[in-house]
Amino acid sequence: MYEPIRTKSVHTTADDADFPHRTREEELDIQLAGHLAALLAVTDELGLGPAGDRIAEQVARLRGA
Repeated sequence: MYEPIRTKSVHTTADDADFPHRTREEELDIQLAGHLAALLAVTDELGLGPAGDRIAEQVARLRGA
């Protein structure tokens, strides 16, 4: 049979946290910067300088540099 949970959950809601939260747009920018950084590594390996420069600019923009 079903037994009710007697202990407090180890999971907390976001409202209980003491740190600032990022917006969905900020999270997506962080993910995109990571993907572009991986793509930049590939362009460097292939010797695609101009394409790599454009990707590096976008990574820097997304990371706020």
